[in-house]
Amino acid sequence: MPGVLRVKGTIDLAQFWPDGESDADTTKIKVKVGANSFSFAADGKTFKTTKAYFGAVVRGTSSDPVIDKQGRITVRLQGIDAPELHYRAGALKQSSGVSKAKRKKFNELNKTERRQYWAETATVALCKKLKTFGNGTVKCEMRSLVDRPAEVIDTYGRFVGNIYVGAGLKTDVNVWLATEGWVYPTYYSSMTNEEIDVLNTATTKGKAKKRTWKNYSKAVNKFDKKLVYRKHGPIDAANDKGPVLMPKVYRRQVSYQMQKGAGITVGSFAQFLSKSPDRCFLTKEFVEQSIHTAEPRALHDFIKGNKFTLEPQELVFKEKFSDLRRPNGSKITDF
Repeated sequence: MPGVLRVKGTIDLAQFWPDGESDADTTKIKVKVGANSFSFAADGKTFKTTKAYFGAVVRGTSSDPVIDKQGRITVRLQGIDAPELHYRAGALKQSSGVSKAKRKKFNELNKTERRQYWAETATVALCKKLKTFGNGTVKCEMRSLVDRPAEVIDTYGRFVGNIYVGAGLKTDVNVWLATEGWVYPTYYSSMTNEEIDVLNTATTKGKAKKRTWKNYSKAVNKFDKKLVYRKHGPIDAANDKGPVLMPKVYRRQVSYQMQKGAGITVGSFAQFLSKSPDRCFLTKEFVEQSIHTAEPRALHDFIKGNKFTLEPQELVFKEKFSDLRRPNGSKITDF
């Protein structure tokens, strides 16, 4: 059984759209640097304060400190993915082999942040729920099952776990979002079978709410260029309804559309995905056989023509882990 990392802090409600920019599955927890905010229990019960993350820098897609200058960490809510509120495709590097003219065209197309239907509504719903536990800020605790400090940090420097709020810190925000149908499950190989099972159960209940699931779409050939990020609203829930791709697939679709518009790629969406495969497993095989024996798959295997053939809970993606370093460059391996 893995150990448990616990991070105590507060959530600033002003960060959420439309006042701020945070969406329904990524949030910032204010952590007092120097205080006993971080603790770890190797046995899952006996917690001891750890300073492993103070001054720590991630080495992955990002190379930033995991605690920012304002004493905050960014948390990716494990196992769930909300419709995208604001997404921009990754920048093309000069070393990409793409001509200067095509890179310029790509950058022009990519200036606009894109969004999906239901993203605004889901964010407002989460903030409204959190406001029932406090005004302005809400006490919270992030928990994650890990054995080593780096295991909780994804390649972008975000902590990955579940956030708990409310009386006795018993309300699991991740599970609440899934149960209420505001998000889709997105599983990673860092998760345990039990964690996947809990979210599968919550997802079944969420489907019955007919919110984001009512408009779940498998059509990868449909891309609405008019759906763009609206920085401060206004809130327009009545018109925030329409087809929603699995957010992870949508993010790839945005990159594809921007590159296609710039003349960088001319093939199908599946061909585009195959050039930089997203490694994954079928959830059923992952749960029954484990990561060590389940057959490795790739996301593009499940694109047939213009359709993504699965529902989100049917896949487990291979987690992209990162290294955690001290300011002097040495690896952080122990709590």
